[in-house]
Order: sequence, then structure tokens, then C-alpha cells
Amino acid sequence: MKLNEIIGKTETASSIGTLIASIKNGRFTIDGSKLKVAGTFSCQNNELTSLEGAPSSVVGDFYCYSNNLTSLEGAPSSVGGTFNCYNNNLTSLEGAPSSVGGTFDCSFDNLTSLKGAPSSVGETFDCYNNKLTSLEGAPSSVGADFYCYNNNLTSLEGAPSSVGGTFDCTDNKLTSLSNIHKYIKEVNGYINFENNQIKSSVLGLVKIKGLTEVRLDNKKLEEIMNKYLPLGDIFDCQEELIEAGLEEFAEL
Repeated sequence: MKLNEIIGKTETASSIGTLIASIKNGRFTIDGSKLKVAGTFSCQNNELTSLEGAPSSVVGDFYCYSNNLTSLEGAPSSVGGTFNCYNNNLTSLEGAPSSVGGTFDCSFDNLTSLKGAPSSVGETFDCYNNKLTSLEGAPSSVGADFYCYNNNLTSLEGAPSSVGGTFDCTDNKLTSLSNIHKYIKEVNGYINFENNQIKSSVLGLVKIKGLTEVRLDNKKLEEIMNKYLPLGDIFDCQEELIEAGLEEFAEL
């Protein structure tokens, strides 16, 4: 089923009366352009295969979760609140809004890439429980938490440079945090790397602004790193790692 089969096809209103009827039916404006919705737009749980016919912009929330979507083509270009498309069959985020003021949730899909994701998200970005091998395409900034756990990530390249809350990357396939400080500049909370296979290069964590805690499987390593967060002396941290026999981790 397609969204325009539910809310009607594009048409030009011939009079004020038909315009009002068109708007009441969730259709379109007098010039045939798409509606701009001032509140929330919900089309979840409808077995949708397409968002063709969706509003051009939504001031509030846009809910299209639990459908059969494989693409976000036709989605609003901007959403002021939450954009929720979890539990579909998405393999791409192409067509997603360029900006989302609230939370963006694309969890429980079939994504292998975040290309097409909004460039900025005002609150939380959820992309957990997918098949991601890369964070390329992720927003450059996330206002609250960034959840990318339970994927197949082997690198953090492409991660948001600024995260306003928690960065949760548990249950992935990371083996090194080399150059993490070049990808992630600021995290105002903690980063969780538990249930990975990290074997080297964690020193860059000390250079991340705002980072207060890191969670690692190696608890001795975790203890030492957390002594130097946030923004402790990187050379002292490096020296302590070496003295503890953790030389492989004492690199950027």
C-alpha cells in the first residue's frame, strides 16, 4: 500500500470549498503543492511500501514505523519533532529529512549504511539493531544520545563529531579506537564499547571534549582511562598504560 492511496493524490483545488475539503481529507493545497502539517503526522502500522504523497514538512512528529518501507523517498524534507521509521525494511536512508528537530529513529531495519541520514538531529539518533558496517552518512551533530549498538561496525569513521549525551557502540566488531579523536570531537557523557574486540589504540579518548567515562571489556584498561577523563594529561595516561603492560593501547 502507498501513502497517497490513504490520503489522496495531488490535485489543484478549483474553489475554496474544495480546498477546505482537500485539507480536511489530508490532501493538498490550492496550487497542488503538498500540505505542510502544523502538528503530528502518523501513518504507522499501515503496511506502507511508499511515502509518496507525504506532507512536504511537518512541524511536529512524523511516525511511519512498523510498515513495509524499503525507502524514505517522498518523506517530508523537514520535521520539527521526532521522525520515527523503525521496524521497516529500509536498506537506505535516502529521502530522509535534511534536518530533524527531535529524535531520529531508524532502528530495527536492514541498513548497511547511514547515507542519506539527516545532517543534524536535535535530540537522539537511534540506528541500533541494523547491519551497519560503517557510520558514513551519520549526522555531524546529535543533540542528545547516539545509539549504534548491535551492528557490524569495524570503524568509527563517519561518526558524529558532536554528541550531546551518551555514545553507545556496544555489540559491534571494533578492534581498535585508532584516531577516534579525529572522528568524535565532543561527547557530553560516556562512551560504551563493551562487547567489542578492542585490542589497541585507545589514547585518543583523552582528547575528546566533555567525555566523562568510557566503558570497556578490559576493566584494568577502563580504570586507567577513566582516571584521565575528561581532558587529562595524555602523556601521563600513556605512561601509566605502558607501565601497566598495556603498550598496545597507548597509541592514538
